[in-house]
Amino acid sequence: MPAPTQAGRALDPRLRRAVSVAAAVALVLFLAAVWAVRADTFVDLDRAARAAIRHGRNRAFDRPMWLVSVLATGWVLIPIALAASVMLWRRGQRFVARALPLIAVASTVLLALTKWVIGKPRPSLRGYGFPSGHVFGVTVFVIVGLYILWLAGAPRRWRYAASGAGVVFIAAVAWSRLHVGAHWPSDVLGGAVYGVAFALLIVLYLDARPR
Repeated sequence: MPAPTQAGRALDPRLRRAVSVAAAVALVLFLAAVWAVRADTFVDLDRAARAAIRHGRNRAFDRPMWLVSVLATGWVLIPIALAASVMLWRRGQRFVARALPLIAVASTVLLALTKWVIGKPRPSLRGYGFPSGHVFGVTVFVIVGLYILWLAGAPRRWRYAASGAGVVFIAAVAWSRLHVGAHWPSDVLGGAVYGVAFALLIVLYLDARPR
């Protein structure tokens, strides 16, 4: 029998079930966070944490944190996703290549709709605070990117290195949003949990293509 091609790779059933459970748990946690936000449960914690962050803030990190935030915007992540789409198309991963631009659009629309429905203000009192879009976007980017590396047959050491770098990137973006005063801590936490839920659902969708 011919060897299976990379285009036919799929998660084994146990791992797929684990991803499904993790996605469900993340979604439930996000919905619980939404309920808590709407009930003003996090107000005191948010204010105390923000005060502590502002008290310990080092002005020397202002520009580096601003640059980290810029790296997590669509102006940077979307071109990378489109470049990955072209690369995957050339490698025969046509389904995933076509899906990446749609995922970028869907995540942008879903995030904007979620922010509008929840309507939690930022520390500056501007709207669209919860969940943090930067943290949501970079979380989706990292998780889907790790799945694509596996799909493309990247060596394990590369995937381990990418996983570590991805975790650091997400943490840095989350802290940058707090450092520059753009979000409350609950916004950042909500963005991460929402990003995990959405990204894992995307992985399950992409993984269904060889089945």
